[in-house]
Amino acid sequence: MDSKNFDTCASFHINNGAFFGRFIRLDKVVNDIISKHDYPATVNAIIAESTALAALLASTIKYDGLFTLQTKSDGPVSMIVVDVTSDGKIRACAEFDEDRINAAKALRKTLNEHEETPHFLGHGYLAFTVDQGGPDKMYQGVVDIQGKTLSECAMRYFAQSEQIDTAIKLFVHEPQTPEGAWASAGILLQKLPLKGGKNVSEEDVAESWHEATVFLESLQADEVFNADLSNEELLHRLYHANNLEVQQSKTYTFSCRCNREKLQAILGAMKPEELDSLTENGRISAQCHFCGTKYSFEKGELLKQ
Repeated sequence: MDSKNFDTCASFHINNGAFFGRFIRLDKVVNDIISKHDYPATVNAIIAESTALAALLASTIKYDGLFTLQTKSDGPVSMIVVDVTSDGKIRACAEFDEDRINAAKALRKTLNEHEETPHFLGHGYLAFTVDQGGPDKMYQGVVDIQGKTLSECAMRYFAQSEQIDTAIKLFVHEPQTPEGAWASAGILLQKLPLKGGKNVSEEDVAESWHEATVFLESLQADEVFNADLSNEELLHRLYHANNLEVQQSKTYTFSCRCNREKLQAILGAMKPEELDSLTENGRISAQCHFCGTKYSFEKGELLKQ
């Protein structure tokens, strides 16, 4: 499915600028992330969907730094973390209990079915963090996990915390064979504040918004994952009668920010007794949760920090 039409996000406006949106499709990025882990298919699907949502939300914000989507909960998948840098580099990881995942699927008799992400999260929170360096340049929004789908959880945040009318639809393509490729996608639409001087009533805007969200819901997975269709063509199918304007397109790649020097500095700042608890055969080993890279240090080189 690898195509120039994927790993991109298109920005668009409809209804004479009354509503703006983002449309994102990912394939290589998602497969690069998944290839760094040995997760079961259920967790791979959750990672794929969460990555699409994180990139979608990050694309709506002007920032210079890092956007992070994170969940923390009591379900079989207890944590998800997706990082999206302002220059389009993405990484992701998860914490989970595979026995609890299988037990939950067996209880609901869905062992061979794709289930929605919230079923495996349980009770907890969904957080969005923008970090531009320094405590005075950090913003975080948090909402408890409630909703049948991951998109409903995100829309609940906008409704409660931002008071912005928002529609989101997410898609996941799960391969039919172990050698197959994953893909994910999402579309977001938000209502902009009414601008003074325009002869448009709130009733007209409400009717237009309802129509636009109905069109959004009509988008189907077989269209989204058709690599021969461009973002512009798919958006034209939805909104050609709504004064569609497609703006810039952003691209994404997988990249991890871990490195030996950064980890060495963190370990070197620890107390000697803390290092003792981590030492085995005179060495301290660590592995990045995001990319799987393994690092090994002699205890002596860390004590010299």
